[in-house]
Amino acid sequence: MAADLNFEIKKATEDDCLSIARVHVLSWQQAYCDLLPIDYLAQLSVEKRETMWRNALRTGSSQVLVARSGDVLLGFISFAACRDEGAASDQAEIWSLYVSPAYWAAGVGRALYLAAKGQIQKQGFKTLSLWVIKGNQRALQFYTRAGFSSDLSKTFELAGVELQELRLV
Repeated sequence: MAADLNFEIKKATEDDCLSIARVHVLSWQQAYCDLLPIDYLAQLSVEKRETMWRNALRTGSSQVLVARSGDVLLGFISFAACRDEGAASDQAEIWSLYVSPAYWAAGVGRALYLAAKGQIQKQGFKTLSLWVIKGNQRALQFYTRAGFSSDLSKTFELAGVELQELRLV
């Protein structure tokens, strides 16, 4: 599939928010099906995520790029300054990177990551970090191949499940 897939990376607009929300929910439902309760994943709301993404684009809290093949939104990446307490002003963070499961392993995530990395470097950031839920093997393998390694972890609860989150730098 990867060789036949033609797509472009561009800055997200408010017209993309519904599609971003759909990809976000579907990706969560697939990526975390072994980590979170099925009933929790089933109740994730595309409408609430759409509102969240519209607000993010309106406020400019993060930059969002999308990968599109014609009218189909394949995935998205959100990034900005690092939100970690005490983070240096030259540290960026990938806030989220999700690709529709139908396009996993097709080069979409890598293309989004590289496009964001280029913008991050142009904006003068010197380091880049992100947080990944331990157990999300697909994401951990993706970021390890991109050169990231874990330097910190924290525990949190979601849907009655205690999860560990790893910071990758």
